[in-house]
Amino acid sequence: MSLPYHEPILTTILSLSSLIITLNISRYLLDRWLYCGLLGEIIIGFIWGQWIDQAAQQTTQSFGYLGLILLVFEGGLGISSSQVRSTVGISAAIATIGLILPISLSFLLLVFPFTVMVEGDAVVDVVVMVEYPQPLAAFSAGASLCSTSLGTTLAILSAAGLQQTKVGTVLMSAAMMDDVVGLVMVKIIVSLGSSDGLAPWPIARPVVASVVLLFVTIVVTLWVLIPCWTVVRLWFHHRGSNNVSERTSVEALLDWSKDAVCGFPHLGFVFATLILYAFVSIAAFVDASTLFAAFLAGCVIKTTWIDDAQENSVTSPGAKMYEKYYSSITSTILAPFFFASVGFAIPMREMFTGPLIWKGLLYSLLMIIAKAAVGMAIYFKFWLTLVNHFRARLKARRNPTQYLVPSMKRPNHLAASIISLAMVARGEIGFLIASLASSSGTLITSTPGGIHESKNNQEVFLVIIWAICICTLVGPIGVGLAVRNLSQKVAKLLEDDPLRTPIEAQRIVLGSWG
Repeated sequence: MSLPYHEPILTTILSLSSLIITLNISRYLLDRWLYCGLLGEIIIGFIWGQWIDQAAQQTTQSFGYLGLILLVFEGGLGISSSQVRSTVGISAAIATIGLILPISLSFLLLVFPFTVMVEGDAVVDVVVMVEYPQPLAAFSAGASLCSTSLGTTLAILSAAGLQQTKVGTVLMSAAMMDDVVGLVMVKIIVSLGSSDGLAPWPIARPVVASVVLLFVTIVVTLWVLIPCWTVVRLWFHHRGSNNVSERTSVEALLDWSKDAVCGFPHLGFVFATLILYAFVSIAAFVDASTLFAAFLAGCVIKTTWIDDAQENSVTSPGAKMYEKYYSSITSTILAPFFFASVGFAIPMREMFTGPLIWKGLLYSLLMIIAKAAVGMAIYFKFWLTLVNHFRARLKARRNPTQYLVPSMKRPNHLAASIISLAMVARGEIGFLIASLASSSGTLITSTPGGIHESKNNQEVFLVIIWAICICTLVGPIGVGLAVRNLSQKVAKLLEDDPLRTPIEAQRIVLGSWG
């Protein structure tokens, strides 16, 4: 059905144009001050969402998701495959802690009282009852708060310039694992709310599909794409005889086809975009994570697309292509739209009612602690070394000639704080799971004696929204403060030794995490 063209009214033009301008101004100011421009975009999104109509919000949300896909795609183009392999253990540990603790601490909701108004009898019109969440409601709340906002993590890394560091690699890998876990939680919540109960295959399908997609991508890249690209490079470097009469028909055909291909405008951009489309489409079809697929597409392009100039350049051809074609529109329009759409989802008026404030703040504090505790994974190796150190000291005291006390390398507290705080932000995936939990009827509360039960308690839903909002705001602020501390230390090193590069100074400050 065709859409008749109508000139937009003035209020629509002014509201959308002012949204774009204020989003970019807020990002610029907060990035300069605290490295968390996305925080301003979320706040602007909440404010503008009060008067922008529903259709404009939906359009902004759709374009914003395109921005999220491109942010993840950029992360894949810039990540080091060797660093991913070397840090997969610590990344998995961080993702596991960030999954278990929020769900575990969410069971403290069982002691939170919620007031419910129930219709009475002929004598009393309304009866006020105090109900408490059931274990299913506590699990649903924990499921909403166990995933990290991948878009927020990537925006933080980009603003802080930490994409190429070990800290950035670990954060990106852990957030990617969280994204797959978020899909699983979506399936679990939907299954728990349905009358059929838990079905094993729909719950396991996102994980299985994502793992199979990863395995097939590795095999195809190593055994098909890289050899094919090697042949193509040889074909491009082939030079026939300078004398036209001495050229063979095969050489003439190769030269003609090479000129035809080289004459095609923007060839690298077209092929890279087609690969991104293919990965995202396949992931959506098999029920895998589309963001994980976009990340894999970036990794494939970086691994496969190698030219002669890359050996003498830090930036890969894929990253240069992204900078030329995608960077400006993503950073100024699409990515700001994504964070503004997160702000659209905040029901601020309903949140500031009565006892919901203290319940929301208390639960938010629990969820901040639950995610910030992922930093324990960084200190775990140090604690093991500390135990071995004390054992060696005891043995050395007994026999100093046979035992030597090993040296201890202290963990980098700054790197640990950046990772811990960056994992706190929940964002889009938290809102999605919370909304599904509310619509599926899993937010159940009941009186202590089981006299009355509420299938969908909206106050529990609003407490979850409180935690998602506070975590999404606190995470970037905390990382911004940590990154500002990092920048000050880097500036001090550069001042002491002007011959150092900023990258070298950053590696000195972050140590093995640089």
